[in-house]
Order: sequence, then C-alpha cells, then structure tokens
Amino acid sequence: MASHPGSDVLIAGGGVAALEGLLALRAQAGQAAVITLLAAESDFVLRASAVVEPFSRGHARRVPLREIVEDHGAHLEVGVLAAVEPERHLAMTADGRELHYDRLLVALGALQADPFPGATVFRASDGDPAFLEVLAQAVAGEHGALAFVVPPGASWALPLYELALLTSMHLAEHGAPPVELSVVTPEKHPLEIFGRRAADEVERLLEQAQISLRTLSRARALEGGRLSLEGGGAVHADRAVSLPTLVGPKLPGLPADGLGFIPVDEHGRVAGLADVFAAGDCTSFPVKQGGIAAQQADAAAAAIAASLGLLTDPPPFRPVLRGLLLTGSSPRYFRAEPGAGREPASVAIDAPAPDARFSGEGISTRSALWWPPSKVAGSHLGFWLGRPRGTGDGELEDRFVRGDDAAADAEWQAALELALLMAENEARFGDWTAALRALDSAQALTGALPAEWAQRRDLWEAELAGTPRSDLAG
Repeated sequence: MASHPGSDVLIAGGGVAALEGLLALRAQAGQAAVITLLAAESDFVLRASAVVEPFSRGHARRVPLREIVEDHGAHLEVGVLAAVEPERHLAMTADGRELHYDRLLVALGALQADPFPGATVFRASDGDPAFLEVLAQAVAGEHGALAFVVPPGASWALPLYELALLTSMHLAEHGAPPVELSVVTPEKHPLEIFGRRAADEVERLLEQAQISLRTLSRARALEGGRLSLEGGGAVHADRAVSLPTLVGPKLPGLPADGLGFIPVDEHGRVAGLADVFAAGDCTSFPVKQGGIAAQQADAAAAAIAASLGLLTDPPPFRPVLRGLLLTGSSPRYFRAEPGAGREPASVAIDAPAPDARFSGEGISTRSALWWPPSKVAGSHLGFWLGRPRGTGDGELEDRFVRGDDAAADAEWQAALELALLMAENEARFGDWTAALRALDSAQALTGALPAEWAQRRDLWEAELAGTPRSDLAG
C-alpha cells in the first residue's frame, strides 16, 4: 500500500457499504485520496436479488471487485480484516499482514447465526440448497404446512415476505398439492417500518396468496410439525423457513455493543476513535439493508473527505428507507423515513405494466431483479451498476441499439421504465438529488432523455439549487 501521508484510506469490506463508500469518496475527494479496498472475496455479489434463484426467475448478480476498483483508480487487496490497532493506524489481516491507513472505513457486514432450533435458514448465498430441498419436497406433496419466520432483533424482514409470496406462486405453477403457508413475525404489522399503507398492501398480498399471518410472535423451536412460540401457542408447520439472526463482527481493537455491532455517530465515526469510520450492517444502526448501508457509507465518505480538508460541512446520515417487494407478479416499491419524529411516510407503487411484446415471458417483472437502483438504492453504486457494460459516456451497447436480442431489449426497456419511475417517486418526496441520479441512470441507457424528462431535470435542478419553480413537474 503506497504511502501518501494524510490521504491513505483503507476500506475493509466487499459489499454494498464498502463499494458505495469507495465510489462516494472518489467523487468527493477526486484523486487526492489514495484508496485501498480490503475484501475477503474477489467478487461483489448483489445478494438482494438472490431470493429469486430458487424459483428460476433470475440469479444474484456477480461483478469482479477488480473491475469496480480499477474503474475508480483504487487498489484491491484480497484478505480478511482480523483486528485494528487505532493508535498505530494499522489494520491486521487474518493471514498476518499489516496495512497502514490514515483513515479507515470498516464495512464488513454482519455475521449470521441460526435463529432457533429446527429452522431452515435462507442465507441468500450458495444457491441455498436447504431451501431448494424444502421447495422440492413441497411440490412433491411431502409437506402439508410451511411457515416463514421473521427472526427478532437486527435484521431485514422484506426478503422473508418475498420468499412466502414467491413460494405460493411457485407451488401453484407446478401443480403442487395443497400446502398451508403462514408468516410468523414479531412485527405488529408486516413491514411496519414502511408505515401503515405499506403494511396494508402486504397484508392484502398475503391474503390474495392465501398465506396466513401471525404477528407479535417469536418462534422458539420447530419440532414434530409444531412451531412453538414464546409465551405459549404454536403454529402448524412441517418446515420453518427463517432468515438468519444477525450479530456484529466484534472486531478486536474497535468498540462494540452487546451484540458485537460497532457504535458510530451520524457521520459514521466510530465512538472514541478519530480516524476510524464504519458503515453498513456491522454498525449498531438497527435496520440492516443495502440502501441504508449505502446512505451510511455516503455520510462516512463525506466525513472522511472533510477530515482530509477536501470538503466542508459534510452531510450527516439521515436514513431514507426504500424497498422493492418481489411478489411473483407486479413488484411493489416502498419508501419511508424512519426516526423522523412522526408516523413514517410510505408509498406502495405498482411497477409499470409489462410491454405487450414481452408479457408472455414476464420480463417486466423480472427486470426489477437486474436493475440495481430498484434493489440497492445507493446513489453512486446503483448508478455504476446500472450502466450498460462495455459502454463509454453513457452510450448504448451495440446489442441494445441493434435490437437483435429480444431478451436484452426487454431488459433495457424495463430498466429505463424503472429508472424513470424511481426518479418520479423520489421527486414526490422532494429528494431532488436521488431523483436526478435516477435520471442520470435513465440517460445512461438512452443517451438522451425524452423532452418531457429533460424539462423535469431542469425543474428539479432548480429545486435542488433552492430556486423552486411553480410549474414543477412530477
């Protein structure tokens, strides 16, 4: 790692928070910061889309980390961060290396643990063979009841609801014998973090799919076709599918709360340490979600740039929660601002209707799985991932221009629709920066925006600059 006093930034991690931090810091600091990414694996995996793999509706996208790192003038080190010595500004790897840093951004993610005895844990990795087995056995009539369980504690419940809804559709499509499906959750309402309107929408979707809902319930164990609950009571279930319980990395040299998570302030600074920052699931912020991790990384990158004298008044982390719920038909988009001192605002939006040319293939529904801004709302990473690969200056790939590949053309069209939908939705909430970035993604796909949307860009830029126009569109 080259030595540039005062500007060596080490980012530890290979997920959403780490990569968003890398891209955001490069945008804030230019070439003044010498950035090294320390990652345990050589690929970035977009695990938010892994929920569709068991249903043959897509796969988790993989991108070589070297491609992202080199594209942004950084250096990649493959290894596992094992400890930090803040006084010496050293990060130690599991294989014994010592890496110097002037600023350190820890974005390791969380560790996974089994939530209760008897659970089939969906880990969104390695194809999830245990869940595939459950699904195949249900289709074959070997299970009469399946429970989908949201674990208590720090987690992200949305994928569990996706699994339940997609399982219902999968069983119907494969002519499976009747299977009793249920969702068990400690929440008062499903996905209540997005507000009541979103909860009502999810309840309606579950009812349409004939999935029963058991709220304010924590699972204790599955045994003999019975899922026992804390405080008494039980749910009939031959198998219980759960998300893992999340715990923090408890890294030697860094402070940690009782669950091993790293405490940080609103700028991502680790408590008690001047030059160490953290973002994402490894922090003590209770919501563990890619979009939130990206926002934390943006705040930490701005604070790092400010500490290097490259930025003044770095904006703090102010969470805006965005979620895409895959239902098996039209996805739903949710948005909320948790912790805003009021009932969270929420909105549930149907995806654009599929183009008639592709409705038989379901491409419009699947398209949300491939376009990162719908699943990872990172303002920098989402834009980078959303560009057509192999292009320069936002130009379209030849295969899109020629239109000789129907699947690629369908994916491109759906991505464009989603970009414009995202822009319009963010503008409704007055988030002009997010709306403009979504338009940037749309322009990267088309080369030029339609006249109507070009006008909206002008209006939103005026709002962002503090000169609102009365004829604001959207």
